[in-house]
Amino acid sequence: MRTSAVLSGLVLVAGSVLVAAPAQAALAPVPGCGAVLATDSRLTADLACPSGDGLTLTPGVTLDLKGHTLSGSQTATGIVLPNLGDVTIRNGTVTGWGAGVQTYDTWEEVGGTATITKVTFHANRNGVDTSGRLGATGKRHEISRSTFTENWSGVSGIYGGAHVVRSTFTANGTALNFITGGITLEDSRVEGNGTAVNCDESGCEIRRSKLVGNGIGLDVRTFGADVYDSTLAGNDTAFTSFGVWGHSTIEGNTFRDNGTAVTLWSSNATLTRNVFRGNETGFTTDGGMPFYTATLVGNRFVKNVDAINFEAPGTSLQDNVANDNERWGIYAPNATDLGGNRAKGNGYEPQCVGVVCPDSGPVS
Repeated sequence: MRTSAVLSGLVLVAGSVLVAAPAQAALAPVPGCGAVLATDSRLTADLACPSGDGLTLTPGVTLDLKGHTLSGSQTATGIVLPNLGDVTIRNGTVTGWGAGVQTYDTWEEVGGTATITKVTFHANRNGVDTSGRLGATGKRHEISRSTFTENWSGVSGIYGGAHVVRSTFTANGTALNFITGGITLEDSRVEGNGTAVNCDESGCEIRRSKLVGNGIGLDVRTFGADVYDSTLAGNDTAFTSFGVWGHSTIEGNTFRDNGTAVTLWSSNATLTRNVFRGNETGFTTDGGMPFYTATLVGNRFVKNVDAINFEAPGTSLQDNVANDNERWGIYAPNATDLGGNRAKGNGYEPQCVGVVCPDSGPVS
C-alpha cells in the first residue's frame, strides 16, 4: 500500500509538471506572395512569386521556410527586412531574386540584427544584401550554416556588415563583396567562385576557413584584411592587395598550389608563420616606397616554383625558410635583413639574394 501511494504521488507530480509546461505556439501559415508578416510565420509549400516582392518582415518576426523554396523575379526582393528591429529567417531556399534578402529605405535609420540560418541562396543577383544607411551602418547580419551558389554576389553590402559562420559558397561571381562595410568569416568554405572575398574600404577578417579554387581568393583595398589559420589553395591568386594604407595581417595560414600566393601592390602587411607549398610564386611585392612597408617573419616556403621573389625596397625579412623550391629561394636584393633567414636546395644560385642566410653562403 505504501509503495502504491508513493508511485501514485510520483505520477501526480510528473503529471503536474507536464501540465505546467507551456505549449509552443504554432507558426502562422504565410498567406501568399506580397504578404507583410506581423507574426511568426511558416511556409506550408513552395511559393513562387512571378512579380513583386516576396515577403516583408516586421520587427521581431521569425520566418521558417520549413524546407520549402521561395522563388521570384530578378527585379524584386525575396524577403524584405524592416529598417529597425530583429528578425530571423531559417530552413529553406531563396532563389531567382534580384536580392534574396534586403533592407529597403536605407536613407532612414537602420539597426537591429537579421539572423539567417540553414538557408540556401541560389541563382539570385545578390543572395543577402546587407547595405545600410549612407555614411553610417546597416542592420547586423548573423549568417550560419547557409549555402550560397550561382549568385552574382553571395553576401554583399555598402555601409553594411555580416558575420558568417559554417557556411559554403560555390560558383558565385563574388562570394562575399563589401565596400565601406565589414565581414567576419569563420569556419566556412569558399570554393570555385570568380572572387572569394572582395574587401574594399572595409574591415574584413577571415578565420579557420578554406578559400579553394577561386579566381581570386582575397582582393583587398584601402583598409586591409586580417586572415588567420585558414587554407588558401588552388586559386589563380590567393591574396592580392592594392593601395592598402591601413594594414593586413596574414598569420598561421597555409597557401598551397596557387598561381600567386601573396602579391602586394603599394600595401602595408605583415605575414607571420604561414606555410607556402606548391605555388608558382609564394610572395612578391612592388614595394610602394616610401609610404608602404611589409614584414615577413617565420614563414616557410617549400617546393614552390619561386618562394620569395621581388626587387623593390620596403620589405623586411626575418626567420623565413625557403627550401627545395624549383627556382628562387629568397631573391630580395633591396630587402631589409632582420636576420635568421635560411634557404637550401633551391634551383637558382645563390640561395639568398639581399639577405644573409647562414647555411647558404654570403649575400649576393
